[in-house]
Amino acid sequence: MAKQNVLVFPSATYPAMQIIDCLKNNPRFHVIAGGSYSNHAEYVCDDIIDDIPYIIAPDFWYSFEKLIEDRDIKYVIPTDETAAMLLKEKESELSAVVVCSPYETTKLCRYKSLTYEALKGERYVPFVYEINHIGDINEFPIFIKPDSSQGSKGAALIKSKEQLAEIENLNDYVLCEYLPGEEYTVDCFTDKSGKLLFCNPRVRTRLMNGITARGHNIDLTSEFEDVVISINSKIRFRGYWYLQLKRDKDGRLKLLEICTRFAGSFAISKGKGVNLPLLALCDFSGLDTEIVQNEYVVECDKTYIDRYKLNFEYNHVYIDYDDTVTSKEGKAVNPYVIAYLYECKYKGNKISLITRHKDTFNEELKDSFKRLSISESLFDEIIELHWNENKKDIIKESDGSIFIDNSFKERKEIQEALGIPVFDISNMDCLFDWRF
Repeated sequence: MAKQNVLVFPSATYPAMQIIDCLKNNPRFHVIAGGSYSNHAEYVCDDIIDDIPYIIAPDFWYSFEKLIEDRDIKYVIPTDETAAMLLKEKESELSAVVVCSPYETTKLCRYKSLTYEALKGERYVPFVYEINHIGDINEFPIFIKPDSSQGSKGAALIKSKEQLAEIENLNDYVLCEYLPGEEYTVDCFTDKSGKLLFCNPRVRTRLMNGITARGHNIDLTSEFEDVVISINSKIRFRGYWYLQLKRDKDGRLKLLEICTRFAGSFAISKGKGVNLPLLALCDFSGLDTEIVQNEYVVECDKTYIDRYKLNFEYNHVYIDYDDTVTSKEGKAVNPYVIAYLYECKYKGNKISLITRHKDTFNEELKDSFKRLSISESLFDEIIELHWNENKKDIIKESDGSIFIDNSFKERKEIQEALGIPVFDISNMDCLFDWRF
């Protein structure tokens, strides 16, 4: 069965990286990362389009539909609120399915005033002050947030009438009761029939650039479940969505916002065995979906990951064995080096192993392979040296070759003698191709 093309757009967001990671090795779907400029997606996805006009540009819709037709794109997964709302609004004019809740829902969730109005009267909706009666507000602090922003951008704690009077364009804000308690995010999934299949509450313990940098899931108590079930019954969702809750001064859960795009840390649910982007695609493909999740606590911590492009090509890898392919004083395999070598194998790069293992450990190399479950067929050639032989004299193919060794002395000799790039295991991550 031919793979169906899926466009992740815009691709410059953190959720886009997570979506690509969830889908890129799936046998049913082929991922295309789409954006308006060169971004990190090109380091993790092997099919990139980076010249799509910005969604507010006059020529966006013509260019976007032409792209969908030219690339035979069947599904589009929006990765921010604006893209979700505008793409769903124009979906009938596109020849691709937008994998998101209906337009009415995306619009309702894009504006907090509409969200609160749709759920008015429910116990979990915070008290909202009327803009026309702000003079009647006597209890501070209160919390204000832009009606149409996402996350905490533009939000502020207002501690007095004087501070409130300084806010410009107050009609663009929603004024709510202050919620001092703990904050939660709940990842949810609703299938094509409106049935809520999944909800996973989580807390964040560290933030980085507005995204949960460390967080973990918590028990799905009836308190959380009741709120999610109520919201799902009143608003028409499809596929993935999430909500944010916070406790009021009395410890009761109150709603902050609902979003119909993927959250920055939905990977915590992936850690429980639930691939939400894949589930959404299956649901929008018309398939019946069900969820099986592992019952344990997942803690996820983020940091910046460096990925590289080197401006040279090579087709032959010479690599040392002890403390390079192996680690822990020869008691284990270095999993990152082995992964890289399999990547080289797939690309057709020749792999030559150069080693003095027998002289070092008084052990036959084949016995070391057997002990560590290494296949000899991984290597195109195996060159065993004695202590009086130099590796620089063995390497015959210097053009298009690189050398990897944990020994600085060996690397220095080979670079000076042959002029080829040399790598320690500490910097060979520069060689990885993360698009696999």
